Amino acid sequence: MNASKIEEGKIYEVKVGKNTTAMRVAKIEHRINGQIVFDCMNVKTNKRATVSDAKRFVREIKAKDETAKKSKTEKPVVETKLANEKLSGLNAAYKILVEEARPMKVKEITELAIQRGYCDLPGATPSATISSAIQREIKVKQEASRFVKIDKGMFAAR
Repeated sequence: MNASKIEEGKIYEVKVGKNTTAMRVAKIEHRINGQIVFDCMNVKTNKRATVSDAKRFVREIKAKDETAKKSKTEKPVVETKLANEKLSGLNAAYKILVEEARPMKVKEITELAIQRGYCDLPGATPSATISSAIQREIKVKQEASRFVKIDKGMFAAR
């Protein structure tokens, strides 16, 4: 992509190694030696990256791509597309916490999710599976996480 077509604030698909990822251009820097450097933010992980080659920009991601336009403050909507489609354990846990609107123990969240038919957790310890998934999201996404840890084994929706 041509460097002159890249604009601050817009989201682009950027090549990172063999893969591509969505990046928002935070700042465009024109250096003394004539080089143009793009200070970007990974849309999914919120990590900063410096892109020094405009050829790594594949294409602009338009507003119709909702995953790229979601802000950190928006609460994601957890809905099924079909009435009989099951949610993941993590999305079911979030849906339960939003519906109940109170902090809950993982065991209670798991029981309600299975009871209401939101998900199928066939393993031996479904509450441990959900607890692990919630804690992993909190650790990875930090402030952008949908969950808040209140106490040991107790979580709430943001």
